Formats: sequence, C-alpha cells, structure tokens
Amino acid sequence: MAAKQATQAETTRDVVLHIARIQLASLTAASKFFSGWAQSADRYVQAVSGELRARMQGETESAELASRLAAVSTEHLHELTALPNAAVRRFNKELAAADHQRKS
Repeated sequence: MAAKQATQAETTRDVVLHIARIQLASLTAASKFFSGWAQSADRYVQAVSGELRARMQGETESAELASRLAAVSTEHLHELTALPNAAVRRFNKELAAADHQRKS
C-alpha cells in the first residue's frame, strides 16, 4: 500500500512539474513574441520617420515617398508574420531543454 501511494505521489509530482515546464515555456515564447513585436514596431516607426524627414528636407521626391513607405511597410509585415514561428521555436526549445534536464 505504501509503495502504491509513493508511486501515485511521484506521478502527481511529475504531472505538476510537466505543467510547470509547459507554463514556463509558454511564458518565454510569449516574451519572445512580444519583444519581437516591440522591436519590429520600433524599427518601422524609425524607418517611416526617416523617410518622412528625408521628404521634408527635400532629399527625396514626393513620388519616391510612396514607394519607400510601401517598402518599409512590406518589410515590417514580413517581420510580423515571422513572429509566431519564432515564438513556437522558442517554446519547443524551452520545453525540450526542460525535458532534457528532467531526464538527466
């Protein structure tokens, strides 16, 4: 009876630890996503600002501004669409590292 209780306690402990590993991996993945979003937004705002400043200072023609802003926007959208995959990779990496530590 004591061995069965010990096995149940160990199983319960393993389940709780696994849930904790998943939660930690989720937090690091979310952090990766949101920090990537903030960095991408910062680069986008700086690029748009630079393009507008160049236009106001007469360094670029008004016809060029639209195409430059479109290029900056396209790059920003590419960065944003890559963020979910980066977050998933981070989640998988964190979970694999936690499982590797558990097995060691």
